Amino acid sequence: MKRWIIHVTWAASICGVMVLSIAPPDEVPLSVDGADKIAHCLAYAWLAVLPFFSFEKTRTAFVAALLMIPYGIALEFAQQVVPGRDCSLADMAADAAGVFLGIAGATCIKERPWFGSLGCKTGKTAP
Repeated sequence: MKRWIIHVTWAASICGVMVLSIAPPDEVPLSVDGADKIAHCLAYAWLAVLPFFSFEKTRTAFVAALLMIPYGIALEFAQQVVPGRDCSLADMAADAAGVFLGIAGATCIKERPWFGSLGCKTGKTAP
């Protein structure tokens, strides 16, 4: 049941990022310089963390997380057809940085001894 909830959360998050990415700029509430890069990084870190708690196999989670990089690139290119939006290499870099941050964070969390005591599977098998 927990994995199903995380799958749904991940799917909803992917859709949410898509909606925010292709929304006209006046509907995106960011006014501080550089805040959009931080938002990109955090959003893609979130998208990269969730597969590690959603999929049983670590390899599947890793691939799913890495697929968020081409997803971010595709959304950046899609912004070219949205009035007032443009394709930004800096946003693509922030997306990729977020993915790597998310992978690193998820890996660190799953390696902690207390993680298994929460009733969560680590994806590791006993020798």
